Amino acid sequence: MNNRKTRCALAVFYIAALFFIGCVPEDSLQWSEDGSVGLLRIDEGLYIVDGNSGELTKVAGDIMPWPDISDDGRLIAYCQQVKCSNLSEGLEKLSAGQVKMIKYYAERTRNNILNSGGLTDGRFPFPEEGLLLPNEYRYWSIRYLCENAGDKLLEVLGKEGIEKGKEQEFGYFQIVVAPSKEPDKKRIVATSVFNMMWMKLSPNGKFVAYLMHTQKGEVSNAFEEYGLYVASLESDVNMALVNHPVSLGFDWRPDSKAVAYIKARSKNLRHDDFVVCTLEERIVADANDNLLVKSIESGEKGTAGPHQCTGENSELAGLIFNPWLKVVYGSGGRMFFSGTHLSVPTSTKDEPRWSVFCYDTVTATVTDVLGVSVSNYSGEVIGTSQFSLSPDGKKVLLPMSKNRFLIYTFGDGSVVFPLEESEEFGEDLPSFLSDWKGNDEISALVSENSRFLIKEGEQEHDRKEIVIFGADGKFRRVLSENWPDKLLD
Repeated sequence: MNNRKTRCALAVFYIAALFFIGCVPEDSLQWSEDGSVGLLRIDEGLYIVDGNSGELTKVAGDIMPWPDISDDGRLIAYCQQVKCSNLSEGLEKLSAGQVKMIKYYAERTRNNILNSGGLTDGRFPFPEEGLLLPNEYRYWSIRYLCENAGDKLLEVLGKEGIEKGKEQEFGYFQIVVAPSKEPDKKRIVATSVFNMMWMKLSPNGKFVAYLMHTQKGEVSNAFEEYGLYVASLESDVNMALVNHPVSLGFDWRPDSKAVAYIKARSKNLRHDDFVVCTLEERIVADANDNLLVKSIESGEKGTAGPHQCTGENSELAGLIFNPWLKVVYGSGGRMFFSGTHLSVPTSTKDEPRWSVFCYDTVTATVTDVLGVSVSNYSGEVIGTSQFSLSPDGKKVLLPMSKNRFLIYTFGDGSVVFPLEESEEFGEDLPSFLSDWKGNDEISALVSENSRFLIKEGEQEHDRKEIVIFGADGKFRRVLSENWPDKLLD
């Protein structure tokens, strides 16, 4: 990797153009591999969707972005935040390492208050370091401090100051796994002070991988950093670190023994940094489906998670980091991943080109599978980074600006654009990602002025709708026709 890093560093002068940073759409509709069951996440809540009738079953209220449905459609996984009214009950939900962290920073805050003789500008002088720095996390330590104040702190802050600290809201995040047919029979897999998102159930249904926010400080001009973790649904190992920091898109190997991801080669990432990253694969489970982990020593400051994966790790390819990059396993020992095409020497006038690449584990070679003509249609990094591979691996779905998308078929190189430019809507970045519904169908959100919705004599349909297209790009039906308006506002 040192040679790769040296070559890539020659192109620093043009990297600033690469980091167009938007937001990955948080609303989604994901499908089982056969398209029979879907999982809809919107601001209003989480729903199971019948793939034939479109009938909805509500699962939960507000949840974190990017839940998951298993390939066979039997399980769903999601994360929700739980507000705490009682500190002791809340602490019982957390790992010993996180409790230790809360106590450590509470004591640091106590010392800062006593040394300064009170609050700082009316705020608790929390240490400007560590994982608990963001408000939603630090309130745990502040609440712990005020409920265990002691005479000296009470003398400095008075009852009013102590009560102010007790008024801070705090809560934890929990990962829930449940059968799609009986979503009320939920199981809490992991709990954490730190935000968890982007669930990914393993193909064998025995594990769930997820991202956990592990940034040591405020975000400001930095990328939010996340660590990749795995949990077993059959043992008490629920928070085992795979690697950190990683991009948002990762995937399970089809045999459920390994996870592929893209890891940045440095930490504390800033928007204007040039950072080399690697496509990596780590073995996380043995032949008997036991996670390969060791316990982490918590130390004085505690730890985010109690375990770390110990399986063999392989570095496969080098690329330029962006938090939206994604990797997906294909068939025949291939991995598809998003990234930017980089050649050196390069001109200062050269435009960066984002594309989808294939890593062949047999030949250890990387191939650009889209080429210039296709990747240029998708445009910004958010398009190619959020590509979606059909279950049979024969086609790829690419988001485009203003909620359009294209379908590209490997082999014959055909490109289909189901929506015309006149049907664009929203900002440049898509607000709702289209997705494969089996191998032969695609679900997508279309605008009120779509030709697939407007009836004869109408100027415009009364709302946006989720529509089903064939893999050939032809309209088939409106899936959301009978859904309440509040879901599609």
